[in-house]
Amino acid sequence: MLEGNRVRLLRNEQKISLKELSEKSGVSVSMISQIERGNTDVTLTTLYKICKGLGVSISTLLFTKEETARIIKKKNRKTIVFPSSNTKYQLLTPNHDGSLEMILVELEPGQTDRKLVEHQGEECGVVLEGSLTVILGDEEFYLEEGDSIYFNSLTPHRFLNNSSNRSLSIWAMSKNV
Repeated sequence: MLEGNRVRLLRNEQKISLKELSEKSGVSVSMISQIERGNTDVTLTTLYKICKGLGVSISTLLFTKEETARIIKKKNRKTIVFPSSNTKYQLLTPNHDGSLEMILVELEPGQTDRKLVEHQGEECGVVLEGSLTVILGDEEFYLEEGDSIYFNSLTPHRFLNNSSNRSLSIWAMSKNV
């Protein structure tokens, strides 16, 4: 789960005020303040906007420098849960200065949130279990177990599970922020 004090720490390290981060991210000052105090759950869209405003990747936001390692044991994975969207992300790569980030995405059945996100970089994903609908701008792509997809992350995108079974996929993303 995202710890709001990490947002505050990164913001203060960069000497960015709440107002400046709000302008850079498109997230309201009051929402950022609530996140920093741990008073609200963060949506995926808001998380990406804050990362963009801070110029950092998701893993940078979730890991401290001390947690950098070459290997992440399954039991030690950082997990982000988005309760309002039935989504769980597990980070498969540590916070490092490399340009690649990998996540395991688990979507429970009945995903309906269609808010699109966009960010710098590229993405490639493969469905390990179930099926997945990937929305890229105005297009929808239906992927089944074993199918993969690649796209530029600046294309507004979203992952949906419209099936009655859990969807499990792995994604590699470049961290060009």
